[in-house]
Amino acid sequence: KIDIITEFTKYAYDTLKAMDAYVSADVYGAIIDSEIDAQIVGQDYKEMAKHLDYICPMVYPSHYGKGGFYGTPKDIHSDHFPYEIIYGSMKQSADKLSVIPEGEHVARVRPWLQAFTASYLKGDNYIDYGPKEIRDQIQATYDAGYEEWILWNSGSKFDRYVDGLEPN
Repeated sequence: KIDIITEFTKYAYDTLKAMDAYVSADVYGAIIDSEIDAQIVGQDYKEMAKHLDYICPMVYPSHYGKGGFYGTPKDIHSDHFPYEIIYGSMKQSADKLSVIPEGEHVARVRPWLQAFTASYLKGDNYIDYGPKEIRDQIQATYDAGYEEWILWNSGSKFDRYVDGLEPN
């Protein structure tokens, strides 16, 4: 799977760049630092980043589960730690891409951030996401050395998050 997806990414990039188009791809955030997840979904973060203008990892805190990701407690769901999950995943992103030799092409990283409450997690596995959680994720992105981000909300309802877009 990885070879086929990487080959397609390279083909699409080469073809579309010839038309002066920007090329981006959304990828699963878990592939950044999990070889097992990369094999399952067929996405190699570093190799894909060599053939894209933008790589957009979906690093929603709700998607990591329990397990102590990026220094969070093992017995509390990752959804409770918007800053830590985004900061940790973006630091891992920087580390992963830093091995691409200087002068070689590497995509800009533009992470997808969580702009929704993951109530489907049920019980105490989620928190209500509002402006503070949005701000925490944005700040974590900046603190990890990145300048861009995108918010994801399946219903495109962002009204309740607007205050999180304001500087602290």
